[in-house]
This record gives sequence, structure tokens and C-alpha cells, in this order.
Amino acid sequence: MIIKNRDELVNNRSIIFKKLREDTLSSLEYLFEKIDPENRIKKILKKEDGKLKILDDEINLTEFKRIFLFAFGKGSIKMAKGVISELNVYKGIVISNLENYDLPQNIEYIKGDHPIPGEGSLLGGEKLIELAKETEENDLSIVLISGGGSSLVEDSLISLQDLKKLTKIMLRYGLSIDEINIIRKHLSNIKGGKLLNYLKGKVYSLIISDVIGDKIDTISSGPTYFDNSTFKDAYDIFNKYGILNIVPKSVVEIIEKGLRGEIEETLKENEFPKDRVKNYIVLSNSKACEYLIEFFKSKGYSVLFLGSKIQGEVKEVSKILSEIIIDIYEGKIDIKKPVALIFGGETTVFVKGDGKGGRNQELTLLMSKFIKDKKILFLSIGTDGIDGITDAAGAICDGETLNRIESLKLNIDEFLDNNDSYNLFLKLNDSIFTGPTGNNVMDIGISLIL
Repeated sequence: MIIKNRDELVNNRSIIFKKLREDTLSSLEYLFEKIDPENRIKKILKKEDGKLKILDDEINLTEFKRIFLFAFGKGSIKMAKGVISELNVYKGIVISNLENYDLPQNIEYIKGDHPIPGEGSLLGGEKLIELAKETEENDLSIVLISGGGSSLVEDSLISLQDLKKLTKIMLRYGLSIDEINIIRKHLSNIKGGKLLNYLKGKVYSLIISDVIGDKIDTISSGPTYFDNSTFKDAYDIFNKYGILNIVPKSVVEIIEKGLRGEIEETLKENEFPKDRVKNYIVLSNSKACEYLIEFFKSKGYSVLFLGSKIQGEVKEVSKILSEIIIDIYEGKIDIKKPVALIFGGETTVFVKGDGKGGRNQELTLLMSKFIKDKKILFLSIGTDGIDGITDAAGAICDGETLNRIESLKLNIDEFLDNNDSYNLFLKLNDSIFTGPTGNNVMDIGISLIL
């Protein structure tokens, strides 16, 4: 089972919510099996008669002297195993956030750091470039990109200390992933298409998307794709959030040099070598939601899918979601019950307290206020198994959750004001623990309505 405390979560409530919890947690087990990165790579990548098929493309392997493997992100270990099972890889590197791995000796493994870059991230960037420089014109490079790569691997124009400080500021002020990555790309030697400066020969990137809209230039900051953003965009983002005066001085200096043309821009579309580089999205949040829809329909639920682009600050998102859910509950929306409402995306939290939490747990805690005393369940989970900087993947609540909080003589608003959802859900035994899943297709939300 992927959910380590599943039995505890199921048996934590009354009979009516026990059934809803069983169905919800079973749907997650089904989901994680379906979106396993190794299985997905094996499905879309096939070697037959000296030719390699990647989705609808076919490559003649006899044209290449060697095959190199470059993998980075939370799904990179499993993705790499999928490739290795099909291809004879000459040499490779894998950079991820897991302690345990099982890879051949010719594949170097580096443990990077996430969500704040660290020494491992810089080592990963150094080794990545070092191996990329070994490639030649008659080589084939398979690049495996998945969520978290922006933090896990880096070759930075600023010091690690300043990079850490900048990342913490951007997370604290609730910048979107697009905005964060625009800034990252302009402070990096490998992001924004710059990895292609080192890779020679054919390059095929297989990508697991962890961003809204599956934008290749944003996933892991687009190391093998062109980038339309500019130093001016990065500068404007700092002004938008009023943080220009609090980010490290070195960051401002780099951006200002870029504005003056003293530092090279990211790779632009007219410079992109499309004759030798191809990028494929092989798994995404929308695909994950399709599997959930399939599961709940098989269980007799009517399904309402809100899409895979739910984003925004959790307080505002919770208001919109609760209005839809309550309208379904009260019969104002014409849909047969029981209903499974499903959505995907990635919210943000504006952190003002010093508690411990994550966007999924805070969203779930907010939702518990709206569904009080109603036959409704709500769950939000990060598919990487890590919500914020906690060891929980997310949390679950139902119509009895707020009453339980009050029976413990706890004040939900105090926990919300302190951004301390993690510790409140621990007290309720409603945190969801999976451990790192070796995957990341953003967040999944489920609400079951009777």
C-alpha cells in the first residue's frame, strides 16, 4: 500500500464516513499504481528490430554510437529504470531526492535537495554538465525530466547561500511556480534551455509534468526547451511582490546585468535546435485525474471534474470549491448522488505564521469549516508524497472534523493564522502519509458528497 496509515485513516470516523474514506483512499492506491513512472516509460518507449519507438516517433538506433542518460526530478529513478530496461545505456546520471536507489554501476546517482537547493543540488548540476560535455554529434541523449528538478539540480550564477535565501523568500511570498521558475532560469547555467549548450547530437526529453498547463518551458525550468521570458520579466516579478529590496544583493546585480545585456539571455525560440531536439510530455495531472474519474465511475459515483488547472491562494480556492460542493450537497446542481468531485492543480499559501504545514493540508483544514455537519468528505494530496516541507502528503477531513477539533478544545483559526495545519491534523490523526512516491504530477483533490 502506498498510504502507510490507511487503516488508521479509514477507522478514524463513524460508519458513514468510514465508507467514504475507504473509497477515497482506495482511489489513491489505484491512482499511484497507474501513474508509476517506470511503468509509464515502459509503455511509451519500445525497442524493436534496432529501432526505438517513443510514442508516435521512431528512431533508428544504428545511427548512434552511444546512448547517454540524463535524469533529474522526483520521478527520475523510476523513469531511469524504465529506460534501462529497454536500452543499452553507455553512461548516465540520475539526480533525485530519495536515499534509496537501485541503478547499474554506469549510472551515477546524486541526491539533490528539495524544496530548498543545497550542496547536493550544486553537485548534481556540476556532474550533469560534466557528463553532457562528453556527448558527441553521433550520440543519442535521453533526458528524463520530472517535477522538483528546478531545486534538485542547479549550476547557479549566485552563491548557494543566496540561492537558499532567495528560494525561501519566493516560497514565503506565494509566488506561482511560473514566476519562481522565470527567476530561476535567469540565475542558472542549465535552465531555460541552457542545458542544450552542452549536449551534442540528438536529444529526446521525456517529461512528467508538474505544472499548470503542462508548459515544457516551466517543468524543471525547461532545461531542454526554449524560453520566452526575459530578465525584464524577472525584474517585474520582484516589483510585483515588493521583494526587490529583500532578495540577496547578488540576485539584483545579476538581473540588472541581464537587463543591460551583459549576461546572455535564456534560449529563445529562434535559437532552439528543433532538428535535433524533441520534448515529449509522457504523464500529467490531467492523465492522473482521468484514472480517478475511471475509478469512481466504476464504484457508482456521478463524477464532476473541475479540471487540472485549479490554482490560487488556498483561502480563495477554498471559498470557490466550498460553494460548488455545498450547492451539490443541497441539490442546487442537477447531478445524481453520490457525487465524486475531482480536481487537480497546485495552490499557493501566503505564509504569515511560523507553524508547520503545506498547501494541501491548509486547504483541507479550511474546507473542514465549510462542510461542518454535512455528509461530505474532502481530501487534498501532493502526488510527490511531500506537502510543503512536511513528511505528510496531505490530509483528509469530513463533516465531523470541526466538531472533533472543538471537542479537543482547540481553536481552528489559531492554527490557520499560524499556518500550522500539519500539527492540527497530527492531533486528529488525519494526516496522510505515503513517504516520497518517486513521482510528481502536482496535487489531487477529491470530495465525496452524499
